[in-house]
Amino acid sequence: MTRRVLFAAWAPFFSGAERALLLTLRSLDPSRYRPFVLAGTDGEFAEQVRAMKVPCAVSALTPFDRQKPLGGLLSIGSVVRAALKWNVSLMHANEAPSFQPVGYAARVLGIPAVTHVRFPTGADGYNWFLRPGFSRALFVSHALLKDGLAEAPKLFGDRSDVLHDGVEPQPEWTPADVAECRTRLRLPIDRTVVGIAGQIADVKGIWDFVAAASIVTARRVGADAPFFVVLGDDLKNGGRIRRDMEERVHALGLSSHFAFLGFLKDAPSIVQAFDIIAVPSHVEPLGNSTLEAMAAGRPVIGSRVGGIPEMVVDGETGVLVPPAAPESLADAIERLCANTGLRSRMSEAARKRSHEAFGLDVHGQRLQAHYDQLCPPRLAAGAARGQLA
Repeated sequence: MTRRVLFAAWAPFFSGAERALLLTLRSLDPSRYRPFVLAGTDGEFAEQVRAMKVPCAVSALTPFDRQKPLGGLLSIGSVVRAALKWNVSLMHANEAPSFQPVGYAARVLGIPAVTHVRFPTGADGYNWFLRPGFSRALFVSHALLKDGLAEAPKLFGDRSDVLHDGVEPQPEWTPADVAECRTRLRLPIDRTVVGIAGQIADVKGIWDFVAAASIVTARRVGADAPFFVVLGDDLKNGGRIRRDMEERVHALGLSSHFAFLGFLKDAPSIVQAFDIIAVPSHVEPLGNSTLEAMAAGRPVIGSRVGGIPEMVVDGETGVLVPPAAPESLADAIERLCANTGLRSRMSEAARKRSHEAFGLDVHGQRLQAHYDQLCPPRLAAGAARGQLA
């Protein structure tokens, strides 16, 4: 019996949460669960969902506001209509801020409601966004679940679990593939390339990356100096922070050592054109850029924060450094630049770990196991009403 799942995603811009949901859609066994998507905005995310041939509608997903209740009520109505149109058995909000209309609609229809928790919001935020009541809360890392239980123990209790995001394996590139991609992107072929990928934001440690690049460039001159690449953009603010980053690089005299590639849809494969990936985040509940780097067989230098240590095995698949510590980041970059053998061993181990621990098949099996618990055959409606009561 194939059940239908309605996924709801606010998607104000395309970021890691949206990329993670696209992969979740691919991870489902179509003979067990068929996905449908309700997107809060008609942008890059909705476009990619349609390209996957997954039914997709667009409607505002607005939390309820007692002072201005109309928007929230309309959102609840839109979710109810979508659920009835597609005859779904279960609803799944891609992040806590999208959950309110989903949760209330699920209560109206008497079906289970799942929410992903992708970033910390504090006790007030958790209680506000999730106030309709949920059947299951899925945190993207153990670190984030620990935060949630500390902030709102009564809310989460025994209805929460960890579900790491999944990642798609990347075909391994040959040296010729790397050279072709670097030529196309106008990157140097004969230098070690250190990249940072994903959403460009202050909390991603971008200024630490620039500072570390300045330190390394001063230590290693000429052909020994690595080349630094920024793959991604500040989509939330129309590129403002990325432009600030470019100005900082220019002011430090590093422009000849940097390239800004912007947002590219094929980023998960392009990272194979780099030798090392840096993830110097200050806050990182999980981090898709880390998973994608590992799936591409690239060592990650990541901050010891949030969910990064749950992915990167220090000294085996990459290097962990303290957050907000440019000197430590620079030291780690230098260490890997100087040791191609170590990079090669880490690359192999990273690719293997990404497949075994975070592959799409693993992610899909774990997610569908939760769905099976919430929607047992012939008892889905009754079980849902009991959990939502």
